[in-house]
Amino acid sequence: MGFCSPHDYVFFTLTTMDVVTLSRICQYDGSQVICGVFENMDAVLERLRISAEHMDSGDEYRIEMFTVKSYLNQKKETAECLKSRAEYKKRQQQSTENN
Repeated sequence: MGFCSPHDYVFFTLTTMDVVTLSRICQYDGSQVICGVFENMDAVLERLRISAEHMDSGDEYRIEMFTVKSYLNQKKETAECLKSRAEYKKRQQQSTENN
């Protein structure tokens, strides 16, 4: 199997997407096990319907939403952040020189 460059993957676009995770929290030690990563809340609810058959009293589940960023999107945000920091630092230096 040969090495693929990052640009060979579809994931390297300027898009973002939201994903939803469903986790089960252990009632004894608080540890967390991810039951799945889903594209939307409807899919999470379907998974919960299956899990409901095996739930015990005290079972706890957590639903969280995350934004998945592409490499190019994150690279763009990083460049913008570094530029903003440099501009801020320059303004701070000019401010201290004028005082």
